[in-house]
Amino acid sequence: MDFRFMRGIREYLDKNGFTGDTDLVSIAGAAKNLLASADPSSTATARLQIKLSHDLHGISRVILMNHLDCGAYGGRAAFASDEEEYSRHAEDLRSARASIVSEYPSTEVRLIIAKIDADGNVSFEEIDDRTS
Repeated sequence: MDFRFMRGIREYLDKNGFTGDTDLVSIAGAAKNLLASADPSSTATARLQIKLSHDLHGISRVILMNHLDCGAYGGRAAFASDEEEYSRHAEDLRSARASIVSEYPSTEVRLIIAKIDADGNVSFEEIDDRTS
């Protein structure tokens, strides 16, 4: 959703062979919308997008991507430290993955945190259960 990340996301899709084979959905707050604490209409919208991709295109993989300095989370200013911000995004991504897997058990769910530097360069970090 954040225009600052669009070029980087396109490059990520190209580099990983996802271009031309991906339903790209962008919702402010990303994984936050799949949490039990989310606004019910936001959760319904996010879940509908996954269901449509699953039912219409038989997806076997979901890539959830949050980015740091996300306005839906209150931006960087909402956190006491960079570590706290990162941890919150990682925790929300893991919770969102659990929610998706509970509904679509055979679906692989990858978790990505995108970062942007002062020059506008975007980098991506895949997290897993071993990453804190």
